[in-house]
Formats: sequence, structure tokens, C-alpha cells
Amino acid sequence: MKPVIRDLLLAVLLTSTQLVSSQDHLTNQQLIQMVELGMGDAIILSQIENSNNDFDVSTPALLVMKRSGMNDAVLAKVIEAAKNTSRKVVDPNDPMAAHRPGIYYKDAQGNMVELMPSVTSQSKSKGALATRLSYGIAKTRVVSRIPGAQARTQFTGDEVFYFYFNQQNAAFDQSSIAFYGFQQAISPNEFVLAELDASAEARELETGSANNYTTELGIDEKHARPFEIEQLAPGIFKVTPSYLAAGEYCFVYSGAAPYGHTQQKVYDFGVGKVTGEGIISKQ
Repeated sequence: MKPVIRDLLLAVLLTSTQLVSSQDHLTNQQLIQMVELGMGDAIILSQIENSNNDFDVSTPALLVMKRSGMNDAVLAKVIEAAKNTSRKVVDPNDPMAAHRPGIYYKDAQGNMVELMPSVTSQSKSKGALATRLSYGIAKTRVVSRIPGAQARTQFTGDEVFYFYFNQQNAAFDQSSIAFYGFQQAISPNEFVLAELDASAEARELETGSANNYTTELGIDEKHARPFEIEQLAPGIFKVTPSYLAAGEYCFVYSGAAPYGHTQQKVYDFGVGKVTGEGIISKQ
């Protein structure tokens, strides 16, 4: 082998090693770079077989790799490797990655965080005296109470949420999906974003009302707040609320929303503003 050719091959191999070792897994872009550097199929296939990966094997991604000069044998190995869950590297902070069904948001560091639900502690009737004094015209309201004046999760506004259902490309065991609504629902359309009435001891969600003439069950429309829905992939949705004033809110599964004398789960959070001391205030 001539010295010039030998040195060139060594340089190519060194570049390949640096490309792969720069991350702990192979990506589509790294494979394209290896093809553009003129590496043979044997080297590329070896790297695929001996590395973890974060391959995108969607049709557009495969077309990009094919146009780069990658042959069908390599593409077939890429698809095979992408389906091997033992070698699949998933970025937990990528909204497109599979997540256990539930509601998530990104924190200040860009990490995906699950919005944990709270349980309504009790329900009570309010306004019964006014109903009696008005001879049954004024309504008695039924409210579900959530302990605490504020939710544990507080935002400063303009939040984006991600809803994950069991219709994602990755399969989830139904018995492990314990959070309310995600065993039944398949889209955010089945949830209501409701504003809570806050007091010093608890937050309240109106779940019904009645007088001598009418009875209403479910969340009052005056408490519902609109939000936009964008489907990112099967079972993955981006949910963007419209402007939310400072206050307390929750997502509620409307297929079986809380009602009087029951305990239910709600995905509660607060919206405020950060003070000079870094404290979220509702003022």
C-alpha cells in the first residue's frame, strides 16, 4: 500500500472514530458523514452493529440518507437497529420521544417534567341558604376542594404542555397507566382546562349547581379556558393554553369530571409572576 493512500485511510478512520465517540450513540447525521467521507459498507455496518443509536427511520429521514449515497443494505440495517429497543437511545427531554402516558412540561433547564395529579379532598355545597331565602331561585353550588392555597407546580405564564397517550409508537402496559383519564382518553380534546377558585385553605372547582327548577352537573363553562392542540405524532400532542391570568388551574378529564361527594384526580398548576427575590407571586 502506498504511503499516501495509507495515510488517507488512517485519517478517514480517525475521523470516523471521532464522529462516533463524540456522542455515546449513532445518529442519522453521523452515518451520512461517514458515507460522504467515502467509508465502505463493511465499516458502516460494523459501527451500526456495535453502537447504540438514536436513528430516525421515518420516510423523510430515509430519503435523506438514500440521497446521501447510502445503499439499501445499510438502510435495512439502520431500520433493524432502530427497532432494537436494547440499543435504542432515547432523549427523555425530546417531546417526540415516547413517554409514559400523562401530561408533561419543560422546566427552565429544558428538561421534560411530568405534571403530577392531585386528589380532591372533599366536596361541599355552597349557597344553600341563598336558595332557601330566594324561594328556590338562587342556585346552590357543589364544589370539589383541593387542599392548599397553591399548587406545588407554579409557572410564570406562556406554558406549553405535552400530552402522551397509549397510542404512541411505543407500547405501554395498560395496567401501569394509573393516572386518571389516560386509560380512556386518546386526545386532549377529552380534557377541560379549568380555573380554580382559590382561598387561603384550598382551591375549589365548581362541579355542579341546582335550584328548584334546574340541575346542572359538570364543570361550569365560566371556569373553562381555551387551548390549542397540535398533534406531533400518534399519541403525542402539544397543548398551548390561551392567555392565562395569574391564578390556579387544572386539567380535568371531562369523560368523568369530578362531581359531588366523590374524590377525583386533577392535574393542577398555578400561574403567577416572578418577583425580584425569585418568588412566584399571584399579585
